[in-house]
Amino acid sequence: MKIQFKDLVWVIATLWVISSCDIADNKDVDPADSFLRIYDSHQFDHEIRPVDIVQTAEGGYLFLGNYRREDVDFLGTYVSSADEEGQFVRNTYLTDDNVHPVGKFLELGGEHYFISMDAVSLQAYLNQVNDSARIVSTTGLGVTYPMYAENDGEDQFVLLSYNSLDRTTMLSLVNADGSIAAQSAFGIGAGQEVEEPIIDHFTRTGRELPFFAGRSVNGTYYANGFYNYTLSLLFTDLSDDTPSGVIQGQQDQGGISSLISLSGDNYGLARFNYGDQYANAIATLNTLGTTSSSDLAGSPMLEWAYGEKVKMTTMTLGSSDYIIMATTTKNQQIVLHFYDNAGAYVAVDYLGFSSPYQLGAIHVTSDNGLAILGSTQVAGKFQRLCLFKKSENELKDLVQ
Repeated sequence: MKIQFKDLVWVIATLWVISSCDIADNKDVDPADSFLRIYDSHQFDHEIRPVDIVQTAEGGYLFLGNYRREDVDFLGTYVSSADEEGQFVRNTYLTDDNVHPVGKFLELGGEHYFISMDAVSLQAYLNQVNDSARIVSTTGLGVTYPMYAENDGEDQFVLLSYNSLDRTTMLSLVNADGSIAAQSAFGIGAGQEVEEPIIDHFTRTGRELPFFAGRSVNGTYYANGFYNYTLSLLFTDLSDDTPSGVIQGQQDQGGISSLISLSGDNYGLARFNYGDQYANAIATLNTLGTTSSSDLAGSPMLEWAYGEKVKMTTMTLGSSDYIIMATTTKNQQIVLHFYDNAGAYVAVDYLGFSSPYQLGAIHVTSDNGLAILGSTQVAGKFQRLCLFKKSENELKDLVQ
């Protein structure tokens, strides 16, 4: 595996304003609590886009990203690390056949992993990465075209993928050693026009589609992928190839764009429908029948940019629980929407100024703050990763 380590990276550091005071002048504020970092690179021809973020045991950060390569049809794999104050430590550009990294970061046996793909065989890879952004090992998995992965306990993960030979959306429960513990296959339907948006998603010749999967708090597995000619949210126990519930979209023009399991059949979700976008912090979903995403209630989100990532998380601030939705606005800012545990809208926060910003991922930190990985432009044209860190006190001030 050929890895380039010679990239000289400099960091533009911009400090947040807390309570109308510069934290550099506030000796009581830990510099790891709140900051903005923008990471530039001498690789001027590489536009680095964010995929995911995770915090390390030492309080630093690992970033997963992608970049356009001219020698393959897929996006290249980029991994970097920063310390607890967001200061750059190291990066790795993978220049071999290891391409198309997908979120989320996985934690298996106390180590961090991520999923990617072989550019030739299209096989999914399970990559172990250390806290210095070095690839430790790469294991081939028995599926192709990986779309998304998420932890299911300490020793297993859920993997969403696509089988182009059988034309099926695959949902697999995978062990830490790469073996398949359970698996279901859902047919996408006949015809090239059904598969076309999937392949365009991988080659980035079309839109990036909101593929995701996971396990709800009541034990039901879910997957957002193509089924029966349309992008659909599927519910299954992985015992057979027939989903127990389906929320149908509108081909690739409508469907669920983000989901978080809250309690029972209650989920927070965002959806899109022919350019319109909606948010519902708490929705009760029918997981045992067939319904349409266009029938789901939701507040119109007129400022959201179409086709951008929507990420959700929950966190406790003070004695109250909150649901957070994050995305990119039409004005090219990152926006955070806060809802209480009854689904009522509480607060909003906008991140980014002077340059366009795009959301990549969000992560609740060990100090109960929020890390927001995004991208912005340096010198008006070079797309680079950026990291916002919001402290617990800043978040409390927003919602109280």
